[in-house]
Amino acid sequence: MAFVDERAAFDQEFDAYYASMPNDVSHIERHLTDAFAAEPGLSTYRGKTIVYEAIAEHCPVHVFRHFPFCYEVGVGKPRSDLGAGGVGSWIKQQPFGQELEASGREWWQPCNESGLSLGWLVLDDNHHCLGMDNVFRHGLDGLIARADQRRSTADDDEREFLDCMIAGLRAQMRLAERFVDEAERMLAAEDDPVIRDRLATMSRMYRRIPAAPPETFREALATILFMRETTQSLEGNGISIIGHLDRILAPYYDADLAAGRIARDEAKDLLSFFLAKNDARFGMRDATNHAGTNGTVMLGGCGADGVAIFNDITRMIAEVYDEFSLVDPKLNVRVSGEHPTEYFDLLANLMADGCNSLSIFNDDVVIPANVKMGKALADCRIYVGGGCQENVLENTEINSRATIYMSLAAVFLMGFFPDRWAFLSERDGISIRTYDDCATFDEVYDAFLANLEATLKTHIEFRNEAERVGTQYNPCPLHSATIDDCIDNARDMMAGGARYSFGSVSLAGIGTLIDSLYAVRETVFEKRDVPFEQLRDMLDSDFDGEEAFRRHLANRIPKFGHDDPAIREFSGKVFADVARVSRGHKNARGGCYEASLFSFRSFVGFGQNTGATPDGRRAGEHVSPGMSPSMLGLGSECGTN
Repeated sequence: MAFVDERAAFDQEFDAYYASMPNDVSHIERHLTDAFAAEPGLSTYRGKTIVYEAIAEHCPVHVFRHFPFCYEVGVGKPRSDLGAGGVGSWIKQQPFGQELEASGREWWQPCNESGLSLGWLVLDDNHHCLGMDNVFRHGLDGLIARADQRRSTADDDEREFLDCMIAGLRAQMRLAERFVDEAERMLAAEDDPVIRDRLATMSRMYRRIPAAPPETFREALATILFMRETTQSLEGNGISIIGHLDRILAPYYDADLAAGRIARDEAKDLLSFFLAKNDARFGMRDATNHAGTNGTVMLGGCGADGVAIFNDITRMIAEVYDEFSLVDPKLNVRVSGEHPTEYFDLLANLMADGCNSLSIFNDDVVIPANVKMGKALADCRIYVGGGCQENVLENTEINSRATIYMSLAAVFLMGFFPDRWAFLSERDGISIRTYDDCATFDEVYDAFLANLEATLKTHIEFRNEAERVGTQYNPCPLHSATIDDCIDNARDMMAGGARYSFGSVSLAGIGTLIDSLYAVRETVFEKRDVPFEQLRDMLDSDFDGEEAFRRHLANRIPKFGHDDPAIREFSGKVFADVARVSRGHKNARGGCYEASLFSFRSFVGFGQNTGATPDGRRAGEHVSPGMSPSMLGLGSECGTN
């Protein structure tokens, strides 16, 4: 039965199942409480092993009649959970984790309230990618063999980590066995011949995978889904990235076509089910649900050899999104000068037809930028969008990007109103430089950069303290098994075991910053329209009684994004200086911080808590999004002066 014919039943079955979520796991929690109490002082790796085994043996598995892949482990997560909850997060829920989270909330509270920053503790718990190439190459049996071989040369601490990794991989294979048992139980009572064939196929398939590498297109799809979903359940950590599908799947599809094992329509049908799962799982077609899930798939780009990817998998996935108006997973695409016109036409048609979850990455920019950070070219060519669109290198990188957001507008305002951020001086010892005695714009600019660097360092130092205890908070040996170098290093991804362990402070409001800096240069120091003290008073009062001058700032001063040579040159300087100040700081996992202007929704929240800025923006209005111009820069008030 084709997906188009079965979609209504597919949606109804998912809705019925998730209406009762989260399922009751109190008996498993009691089991874990008793198990932890029986081993006082147990290490977190030993604790995680107990969690893996409890989930594998006691959490219910569910097989859907109207879905061709084994899917869902009842670990006690609500329908809206992005992957970081349930029994798998048991270690996080212990006193150490709760105390760490509480200390983070306390530290960030004044930062949030002042509109300066927001963030999360330890390691980003959602925007990750499994090393599916390693799973496809070795299967779980092969990964166990590699971990066992490394174990023979490991010290005691390394062996404890590797033992936990092996336990996690075995737990995953135990779940596959239980899915087979459930499919066969359902098969015995099933009368519908289409459903019977589906259940029988699943039973045969999961007897092989994921223990062994996939051999067919169907098995490859099944392996991707099984690994992503069960790893999330077992680790209590989100894995938003589904994968670079047209790169990973093409060899299996081509081989099946050549052998006569599959037809295009059947392959597209399997892709339809596979991709529609997220919409159904999270109820994305319900008009009241606007949360999104951060799930992404990647198309296009290139392989490790640099050869551009555009194939029939690319076309079929685009067709599925177009025909079924999928919202989630978000469709990410990579483009370059090497791609054919047909590929760009395909993407243009998707956008014209209303595909509103399409994000486009420029390989000719992203790949060289990653290389500049010291990463190997072949590794940099294998990247994906990390859920909220931050890029991640597949197989080799564990980053922590979406964990600290900072408002550039707030940092700029520090020099005007240092008392508003006095807690930074009192708590963190930051000496905020004011603009009061600045005789030139360059002095104002240097003071801003100094404040930015000091504030960044304070946030990074706090974060590093938490990252240093990441394996106590939530070790992830199972996920680590799929990531290059974690087995060879015998070290968890939370402790820097991956080949690349980068992070970033995501800086919001670059457009608002550029416009504000330029307005100060133009009106205070060059044209001398207003003394510094008077501009500060205007900002303090939110331009009360100064509407004419506010409109002058908003409409008559060039803005970032305008076709003006002076603002273009100035913008380039600000971009370069902000990047220079924000990159290169060391993290606690052996990596460093990369420059980032990713802001997600923070530009709205920051704006609500940020006073008026010299670009003519009123207090409470949002700052500019990402690396885009502000609304003022787009001329939202043109003609109102």
